[in-house]
Amino acid sequence: MKKTIILLCAILFVSASHSQQQEKIDHLKTFAKAYGYVKYFHPSNEASEIDWNKFAALGAHEILKCHNRKEVIATLNSLFQPMAPGVIFSNSKQNYNIKAITPSNTEIYEPVYWQHKGVSKDMYYYGQPYTSSRVNSYTEIDESNGFGTLTLSIDPEKYQGKEIKYTGWVKLKEGSEGTAHLWLRVDKSDKTRGFFENMGNTPITSKEWKQYEIIGEIDELASSLFMGSLLIGKGTLYLDDVHLYYKEQNEWVEIPIKNSGFEAQSIGEKNQDTEWIGKSKGYSYALSNTEHIEGKTCAVINFEGQLKEVKGEPLFDAFPKFGELIEKEIGEGIICQIPLSLYGNAEHTYPKSETFNPLLFRLQNFDALNTTYMYLGNVINTYNVFQHFYPYFDEVDVDWDKELEIALRRSLNDHTEKDHLITLEKFTAPLKDGHIFVSSPKYAEYVPPIKWEWIEDKLIITKVGDENLGIKIGDVVTKVNNQLSADYFKEVNSRISAGTQGYLNYRAEITSLLGEKNEELLIEINQKNFVLNRDRKLDYLDHNIRIQENNYKVLDENIYYLNLSTIEMDTITELLPQLQQAKGIICDLRGYPNGNDDFISHLLKEKDTSKAWMRIPKIIYPDHEKITGFEKSGWEIQAKKPYLGDKSIVFIIDGRSISYAESYMSFIEGYKLATIVGQPTAGTNGNVNPFTLLGNYNISWTGMKVVKHDGTQLHGIGILPDFYVNKTIEGIKQEKDEFLDKAIEVILN
Repeated sequence: MKKTIILLCAILFVSASHSQQQEKIDHLKTFAKAYGYVKYFHPSNEASEIDWNKFAALGAHEILKCHNRKEVIATLNSLFQPMAPGVIFSNSKQNYNIKAITPSNTEIYEPVYWQHKGVSKDMYYYGQPYTSSRVNSYTEIDESNGFGTLTLSIDPEKYQGKEIKYTGWVKLKEGSEGTAHLWLRVDKSDKTRGFFENMGNTPITSKEWKQYEIIGEIDELASSLFMGSLLIGKGTLYLDDVHLYYKEQNEWVEIPIKNSGFEAQSIGEKNQDTEWIGKSKGYSYALSNTEHIEGKTCAVINFEGQLKEVKGEPLFDAFPKFGELIEKEIGEGIICQIPLSLYGNAEHTYPKSETFNPLLFRLQNFDALNTTYMYLGNVINTYNVFQHFYPYFDEVDVDWDKELEIALRRSLNDHTEKDHLITLEKFTAPLKDGHIFVSSPKYAEYVPPIKWEWIEDKLIITKVGDENLGIKIGDVVTKVNNQLSADYFKEVNSRISAGTQGYLNYRAEITSLLGEKNEELLIEINQKNFVLNRDRKLDYLDHNIRIQENNYKVLDENIYYLNLSTIEMDTITELLPQLQQAKGIICDLRGYPNGNDDFISHLLKEKDTSKAWMRIPKIIYPDHEKITGFEKSGWEIQAKKPYLGDKSIVFIIDGRSISYAESYMSFIEGYKLATIVGQPTAGTNGNVNPFTLLGNYNISWTGMKVVKHDGTQLHGIGILPDFYVNKTIEGIKQEKDEFLDKAIEVILN
């Protein structure tokens, strides 16, 4: 009996805990709804001045204090009414008092409202192709580039083929919101980029002097070497005592740098004392004699901003009328009433809030980087970007509100930045948008010296970078970290947003190998364990197909092979006379085109008439309701001579072909310009529209709808081949390109 009572008490305790957590989740979901409606659709001046990233965290903090519906309603009103006059949260639909937001003399005001063409509000890029406009409002916008950089150029000829090390002392000024970086870039004579590192995944945030380093390699074809320091965002960066070395006989030998300690009269423009150049709108470059690690001065990059007052202009004809409201139940028994239009003039929107400054003060002094509130705020912010602006909900089977609940629940239990990264990945994965990447400063990018792929339903080794491992190309990996390979990949796949299986496999093959520097990976092959060290940078997994340095090859029977992922249009233009005489042309687009889409012009017999396959939604209402239309466009390519469409043309594609590659292939498929072999493309196209969350988490996504040239669905389907090709284990062992073999077969037959 005693055991039964104890068990019953335990069950009741667990049930009560679950009920309490569910109540928290429900309250957070209610706040999330209100947050998006006000952020993107309430047009007050006050709401436009809010730091919405921080406010999401503050709102989560306040809502978690609530124990019942009454407290939630009171909290919502206290949070939103100071910034959004006219907003009402209540337990029933009210007879809305329109007079409360109507000035006595409307003739001296203009209606103010939001129009979104896609969305640019709080996105990384502002302007084309996506724009948000608070019409008839006057707003200061910052036209700064978003980053400031000091650059020094070095002739790399003496150091080609050698390892290089760049060191420098860096710190940020107290109060800086941005991040600091050293960066090093090598350009090659074939106009491709060699080594490049900018500490993007390990940015400097310290307010104390520390020495940092970048180690890389100068390519044999290196033509230029650039180095410097970078400030991203707002703040002040200090840089001092930089050095550059190359390795000779296992010893670091210093490369002389003029003014490596920044002991000069000025900096930013090349002069007799210094060759350091600083260029970026909204940033200044100077020297400091109070902050330095060596000598008497150091370099300073400072964000100053470049503010400009602009009046919001209409983006399209449709607009919400004064008096229109968002009236919705945003939680059980909780109704919101939010005006979509206010009156405004050059000074303010009406009515002007009398309680806004206390809210601003409260927000400025709130610790938004407190982990739990930051995690919850980031999820709430992310939810609303997609809830109101993701263009593919009709194509994707996802219960987005349910995914919000799952992500909020995970966030309450996340303990580390890595946990939160995974939560954001799992949250966005069901959207099946191949452009979605979630990254953070802690994002690991080291891999072991292997590559692998799923072939014939087995995980197969396809590249080995260390012959001493005892692993061969074609080996079958049966376990990873003591899990069956399929189980290991199941978890990896759950964190990847992908439109097609081919693109999912491609991303998973990379993500599955990623880890911290020197972190071990245990794999089983033929019942034998191998411990691999993640000691190589991510670019080791370069998936570009490479055929000779000039990126094309003449095959047997005068068949020309063009690698469109690497070949430049200038090279194709030079080849046009030979291509006219070719028996056939194979165009390999298993990757991303290298700016060579003008080649399509030589395959077209007549000009392109498809003008509506890129579609940016026009939005004035929330939740994708009553979308007022799309801004439609295309490339409108002109046909050019010589005409090559009378040749036997074959395009090779697979799951790596994404975005720009699918725009390219849409012409090939839509106008039937070639035979297509391989696997379906990624099923994701349209300009990306990234945004940044608290903690420097970044999410990219697709902001427009793209269809095929006949108007049918591309997203989640991709361009389909005329002839499907599957890799085989035997083909991998023999190092055969079975896709290319099929393309040759099509031309010869």
